Amino acid sequence: MLHTERLEIRKLAPGDLADWLRLLADPEVTRLLHFPAAHTPEQSAELLARTIERADGDVAMYAVLTRDGGDTVGFVGYAPRRLEWGDEVELGWTLFREFQGLGYATEAARAIRALVPGRVISLIRIENTASQNVARKIGMEHERDITHVGFATQLWASEA
Repeated sequence: MLHTERLEIRKLAPGDLADWLRLLADPEVTRLLHFPAAHTPEQSAELLARTIERADGDVAMYAVLTRDGGDTVGFVGYAPRRLEWGDEVELGWTLFREFQGLGYATEAARAIRALVPGRVISLIRIENTASQNVARKIGMEHERDITHVGFATQLWASEA
């Protein structure tokens, strides 16, 4: 488990299903993701199981909780991506609406960025300025614009 000033960050587990379901059922949370439709409970449960299964060492998804109350803020983590030019490791974050805009995504992403050395990318939809700001704050640079799963997307990258 990782600790920051305000957060506890631990690997995603089956016990996170209720929060995972609630997050992915919120259309305001999912609207700027690369899968913008809210998920059904069945879709969310399947995605949680796949996400946990594909974890490879620190290349994993993490639950983010407040240190003071243990509330789940959201999720941050890594996913392997096979893109047209080759394999990449993506760092992403998604938070509940009530925790957005408070610096939690930046704090959590910065904390886990150190876990995976080398090149890491973030695929951020072009209209998602909040996530672009997080990427910038954790030291990523806008590398290029691409189309990813049908959406205009900015590719942000960093080397560590």
